Amino acid sequence: MLAANHVSHIDPLLVAEMVLAQRRVPRFLAKDALFGQTLVGWWFRAAGHVRVDRTAGYGAYDDAVAAALAGRLILVYPEASITRRDDGLPMPMKSGAVRIALEASVPLLPVAQWGAQSILPAYTGRLQWGRRKRVAIVVGEPIPLHDLRGLEPALAATLGRERLEHRLTTMVRQLSDEDRTSA
Repeated sequence: MLAANHVSHIDPLLVAEMVLAQRRVPRFLAKDALFGQTLVGWWFRAAGHVRVDRTAGYGAYDDAVAAALAGRLILVYPEASITRRDDGLPMPMKSGAVRIALEASVPLLPVAQWGAQSILPAYTGRLQWGRRKRVAIVVGEPIPLHDLRGLEPALAATLGRERLEHRLTTMVRQLSDEDRTSA
């Protein structure tokens, strides 16, 4: 299972390309409203992406757990939307990725990416043409979750989310710092 930061609407294409280059097929966890849209919904269903009903509480992730148990590579944006922070760092994260990884007993890998916002800035809808843009995507070591198994589920999810949030924010900060020093 992969958990990535989200800085632009183009992120899924770039992260999917990275995953496909590793000869794996990503299955995105996406809000159910996207599945109801004509073109996007058709593509999400045809590609085998995983619908999540945000109103269903703990049952919202049943399809994702089933997909993970079936060996599918699930990709989650734990912020649940594109960051609204001015510095581009991740916003507070939801616990869904951790809950799925714990329930399915699969590794949870953080994926930090930076640069997509220079191609398609968040919330603008306008591609930035001109100079070639640099995008970096880094997959980190799995978030340790083994010690959380057996804890009360809400506590395990909170502790795991804090670990993911810390690690992913640190990784994104490093990429953004590298980008600033190389510019």
